[in-house]
Parts: sequence; C-alpha cells; structure tokens
Amino acid sequence: MKIAIHQPQYFPWPPYVHKVVSADIFVYLDTVQFTKNGVQNRNRIKTPTGAQWLTLPVRHQFGASIRETSIADPGATGKHWKTVVNNYSRTPGFERWRDELANLFMSGSGSLSQMAMASTDWMLEKMQVRTQRMRASDISAEGKASALVASICKALGATTYLTGTGALAYLEPADFENIGCEIQVQQWQPFTYSQVYPEIGFVPELSTLDLLLNCPDTAADLVAVAGTWSPHVKAS
Repeated sequence: MKIAIHQPQYFPWPPYVHKVVSADIFVYLDTVQFTKNGVQNRNRIKTPTGAQWLTLPVRHQFGASIRETSIADPGATGKHWKTVVNNYSRTPGFERWRDELANLFMSGSGSLSQMAMASTDWMLEKMQVRTQRMRASDISAEGKASALVASICKALGATTYLTGTGALAYLEPADFENIGCEIQVQQWQPFTYSQVYPEIGFVPELSTLDLLLNCPDTAADLVAVAGTWSPHVKAS
C-alpha cells in the first residue's frame, strides 16, 4: 500500500499531482499549522508579462491549522476567475471546461482547506486520476512532524511512504522502520509544453492549471512520466 501525504494547496503544481498519481491513497494533511507565505493558499499562472500569483487572502490565528483557516475575502476566487478568463480563454482546456471552472471559482467557499482541496480534486478529475483521497482530520493519528506522518501511514496500513525531497529535512527513518514502511523519494524532471503567450518564452513552476488548460489531452501523461521514485538512503 503506497501512501502519499501533503498539506492542501490551492491549484498545486505538477510534482504535487505526481505524488497523488503515484499513490494508492493520498492524504490531505489539513491538521497541521497554516504556513504564511507558502503555497497552501496560492499558486502561479502565466500572463503576458510572466508569472502571476493567484493568492487567497486568509484570516487565521497563530498556530491555527489549515482546516481552521478561513478565506478573508469572499470575492477573491471570483477575481481569480476573471484573471483566468483574461489569460486562458483561448486555450483548448478552457474552451472544454469553462462552465465547470466558473462554478469552481464562484462556489463561494469560506474555508481555505475546502477551496484548496476542491481545486486539486477538480484538476485530478480532469486528468482521470483514480487515487483514493482522504483528509488527515478523518484519520486517527497522533504526534508531530515525522511521527505524525508515520502515524497516518500506520493507520492506513502503508508499506511504502512517498515523499518529496523537501520533507527529508524532518523525516526520521526510524519512525517508518518501526511500522515496516519503506520510504520512497520523488525524483522530478521538469518538462516544457505549449503555453499561452509563447512570445515571452516558457515559464516554469506554474500551477498544474496552466498545464491542464494548455494541454488538456496530454497533461496526465506528461506528469506521469516526469517523476520517478527511489529508495531513501540514510545519511552516513
């Protein structure tokens, strides 16, 4: 049983999606503290002048979890919809999913975690990703950092935990050895694809929304082959 775990993010980028695709179960880690200036409430799209952030302004108290964090401006997603229309209205994916996207952006959710998960779920569904998805708040787990991740893996009967390289700074291999769970590390190879505004060149590290709207028929395959997994090697 392969498990991947990550904080909810608003329209996350392709390596995040690859983690979901590679897992049997993906867990939205909505119980951990919201991180200011991270990508839990924002991601980037392409405009004629380059990358632009779509940011959900949030209202939260210090130490509040992601699921306890609310969207401060109810009209923010509506503004984001107008920005997407202005920049992607001629893309094949936009023409295909215009009404669905409008409904998503205009849903009016006041919860950051709900909107972040809804944005991710929508993209995954368009890419026909069948991975089961759960919320950490619905799983009986305990501990912090590495211990929390291992506790979730244990609760779900994981034999393999899929992680990005960023988490290696806090993961304790012993936590996973104790539950008989192997750690596999994502190896990501960035790729290019056709984008809007080709005259300014390719802009990397954008939301998967950019890829999906520009390349609706090939997005899933491009993501699937861009990442691989290798066993975690302990530092000597």
